[in-house]
Amino acid sequence: MVRALLTGVVAVLTLLSGAAAVPPASAAAAGRPEVTVSSTAPAVGETVRLRTRLPAGAGRIARPVRLQRSVAGRWVSVARTRSNRRGVVRIDHVATAEPARLRLRAPARRVKGRRLPAVVSRVVTVTGTVTPAPVPAPPPGPPQVAVRADLDGDRLRLTATTSGRVDRVRFLLDGVLLAEDTAAPWQAETLARAGTHDVVARALGPGGSTLSDAVLVDVPAAPVGVDSGVAEGFAIETVQGGLSLPTSAAVLPGGAVLVTEKAGRVQAVEPSAGGGHAPPREVLDLRAEVYDEGDAGLTGIAVDPDFAANGFVYLAHVLADPADGTGDRHSQQVVRYTWDGQVLLPASRTVVLGAVTGPDCWAEEGIRTPDCIPLRGDAHTIGELAFDDAGRLLVGIGDGSLYLTPDGLAGRHETLRAQDPDVLAGTVLRIDPATGRGVPENPLYAGDGSGNASRVLALGLRNPFRFGVHGDLLVIGDVGEGSVEEIDVLDLSAPAAAPANFGWPCREGDDDTALGDVTDPASPWHACAAVRVDGGARAPSHAYPHATGGGSITAGTVLADASYPDGWRGRYVFGDYAQNRIWAADISAEGELTAVEVLADATAAEGPVKFLTGPDGLVWTLSIHTGSLRRIRHTGAVAADQCPVGTFRRTFHDLDGPDSVFDRDLSEIDPYWRWLFPYTEARLPAEPMAAATCETAIALDTDGSPWATPDAPDDRAHPGDRFGTAWRGRLDLAAGTYRFAVRSSEWVRLWVDDEVVHDFYANGIFDSVRDHDVALAPGTHTVRAELVHGDQDTATAEITWARTGGPPEVALTAPANGYVAATGEVPFAIAVGDPDGDDEATLAAHTELAVDFLHYSGGTYHAHPVQRLSGSLVGVVHVDDVHAPGAGVVRLRASVTDSSGARTTSAPVYVCFPGGAVGPCAGRAG
Repeated sequence: MVRALLTGVVAVLTLLSGAAAVPPASAAAAGRPEVTVSSTAPAVGETVRLRTRLPAGAGRIARPVRLQRSVAGRWVSVARTRSNRRGVVRIDHVATAEPARLRLRAPARRVKGRRLPAVVSRVVTVTGTVTPAPVPAPPPGPPQVAVRADLDGDRLRLTATTSGRVDRVRFLLDGVLLAEDTAAPWQAETLARAGTHDVVARALGPGGSTLSDAVLVDVPAAPVGVDSGVAEGFAIETVQGGLSLPTSAAVLPGGAVLVTEKAGRVQAVEPSAGGGHAPPREVLDLRAEVYDEGDAGLTGIAVDPDFAANGFVYLAHVLADPADGTGDRHSQQVVRYTWDGQVLLPASRTVVLGAVTGPDCWAEEGIRTPDCIPLRGDAHTIGELAFDDAGRLLVGIGDGSLYLTPDGLAGRHETLRAQDPDVLAGTVLRIDPATGRGVPENPLYAGDGSGNASRVLALGLRNPFRFGVHGDLLVIGDVGEGSVEEIDVLDLSAPAAAPANFGWPCREGDDDTALGDVTDPASPWHACAAVRVDGGARAPSHAYPHATGGGSITAGTVLADASYPDGWRGRYVFGDYAQNRIWAADISAEGELTAVEVLADATAAEGPVKFLTGPDGLVWTLSIHTGSLRRIRHTGAVAADQCPVGTFRRTFHDLDGPDSVFDRDLSEIDPYWRWLFPYTEARLPAEPMAAATCETAIALDTDGSPWATPDAPDDRAHPGDRFGTAWRGRLDLAAGTYRFAVRSSEWVRLWVDDEVVHDFYANGIFDSVRDHDVALAPGTHTVRAELVHGDQDTATAEITWARTGGPPEVALTAPANGYVAATGEVPFAIAVGDPDGDDEATLAAHTELAVDFLHYSGGTYHAHPVQRLSGSLVGVVHVDDVHAPGAGVVRLRASVTDSSGARTTSAPVYVCFPGGAVGPCAGRAG
């Protein structure tokens, strides 16, 4: 029993002893060190760092530590480390998606006889969060772009708006790169050139590139001064007059200008001691050798490039009537004379070209004789002479076949000589000035160059009356037949297997001539079938229609002198002798003419038959009307007495006196019409009878002398009668058709933009011809009028105008900025409308789609007409870039003409070929 009692006491003591050694759970937890985790919300796979500090009871002793994880209720060691001497523990753990209960445990150990108890940290739970896999961003798509053009004074400002990612924007004006901007806002600017221009922008970014729709901008031409007839800021001043029907001119190195007169004389206009120019002085008289009828005569002159050493001057003329009396047959020659410092020596005459003359040349069987230049009639003769940069002589020869036939051109079979390289007619020749023979660079050169074909550089020309060399380009003015005048361009540096063919007589301008069915082998014009196929002839660089009086183009030269302002320097100046105008235009490196504007109208041009760079560097012009040498000078001035836009400068002019047209003997004229003749012949003298006034309307109603005053009465022989009234002004008009109504007691002449609108009696007897509809573009237009008053009781006149209709509307849709299909098919759709009520069917019948291939070289292009499709609003055109693979762009433009004659042209659509990276298509692939 004692033993049992002792056993129970021992058990109780043991329990009491254990209770003292193991504290309650709350007390144990309170003694455990805290654990911190470097990230409270780590991602799966992220490494986190656990940190704790062991109690310092053991002193500065590093202890081994284990990282333990609870697995199925048991603590399993998963990593080991050591604390530092301060008891700090650091250890890493990779978070997992499954929660991990972790603790740090330093096992008990004995150090230097001391027992260190085990240390267990508090438990922490680490759970990794699952981060969704990133969804790759879609690749950026191509940007979007639109372009706007604004006029700001003389500057044209372009602005592009874009969406999407854009690295840069390219701006193109008329298909040529203008500028590239690399930062928004996307902008560019340029000097505003007159004319209608198209603007596009290409936006390029990492997702590709996009070409904007084209927009059109109209830049008005420099206004022509109402008093001067010349573009504002310019003057055309006379250098020297006193010439008789001058035809051409050339400058000698010393500053003298040699001028040819049609009858056969050569005059020298030389600098004078006072700084001007002395009156003309005859230096050669060829009137006995020159045939001077119709257009024939002494027509061309050129100075040898080596004149300082040899004194050579070359002349072109038609030979005088042959001795056998066959006056309708003539020969033509290029001859050379030597200048001795004072005159051209007659004895030095040397025939350079055209040595074969007479029947051996002009008879049909002889026209192909080498060195023969045949001519039938007295027009389309030999004309221009010029030298190229290599010192070869260029000679222009008309077709020599202008004469009257019952059916016009169709009866003049000799015009086909212009298509025969063995006949020196309708051609431009390139010859050695020493021998007159062709040069090896010519397309058909053979043997010693003595054959006619060896001389031919270009053919298919009706009358290359004037031309000029500009860099590598030969720019030819070819006088038209019945509809258009044209400028043709030839690259002198380009090798060619055949002479350049400009189409005459098979084509005139861009159109076929009226020769019947030339595909019929029996047609005398069958040779034209090959000329009319695609590529058979070259299209003109620029063409314009005939006006009243037809036309006769005079090719020109470039405003190169530094005294011309930036907006004009480098522009090409040319004119028309028959239409009596001078124009300026931009000319590209390939010879394309754009932005054509009037430099001088019919009141100031004075019949230009030659343009040249004068000895002072300015552009000079030779006037056949006034017999004078003139020069175009920039003054920067605006006429002080110019009337404001919307008003008219009115002047009165004397038609009385001993030579009055109203006193002429008209007894031989049919009495029924005799009374009209003085009006048809009356021309207002330049000098007014009183100071000009600015009027708000073109109107007059008087039975007296409105210009007279008490201090200056009308004391002429017929006071109050026999005078002319002139009005001239400018109108700022919106686009549309305008009806000009002419009402008068007598004869009225009316011009709108220098085009004759009315030139006839304007009283009630002729009521049906007094209203005229004129289609006008937006902008400023010049209006001139003249009243011729004879011996009627009163002088009345009134001219009014009103807009009767707007221009038609046209829009073109086609796959811009895209590839041309492998088949070469380009679908198109044209939308048309008319504010004046023309229905779609009527407009569609007068709609045209112009398809051009733009061949790029050196940043600019020249255009090849591909197709002209009329009368279709939808369809497909077929194109290719065989002509210039990788260097071309297709341009489509639609135009429509309404019943009033108003015409509207759409903005272009540019279409890219695969692999094409020029012009608007450059950068297309990104």
